[in-house]
Amino acid sequence: MNFTFPEVLDVIRMCTGNDIAVLGVDVFEVRADGYLTKQLSAYSYGQKAQQELDDKLRDQGWSSYVGASNELAGRFVREHPTGDDHVYVLTTSSWREFCVIQEMKRR
Repeated sequence: MNFTFPEVLDVIRMCTGNDIAVLGVDVFEVRADGYLTKQLSAYSYGQKAQQELDDKLRDQGWSSYVGASNELAGRFVREHPTGDDHVYVLTTSSWREFCVIQEMKRR
């Protein structure tokens, strides 16, 4: 699903309230012939940011991880506002999905 600005901020808040982590945000320009990638979030790819998120998960649990990750997503969106000719695509994960992915990575 994709969302426009500023509605995407409401969606991120709803994800937080439902314990769904926003793992990434991609911004696309909508054109007659398709979508053009304009911005990809990289806030969770840095080693320091990823370590902080991993520490939250280990020390404080899933809800704290969700809060921290979604705060980063919201900050990214606020720093990259767009017009109605752009959409935001959120990469998300529930706790169950996250556990399945972790198990797959161990194989």
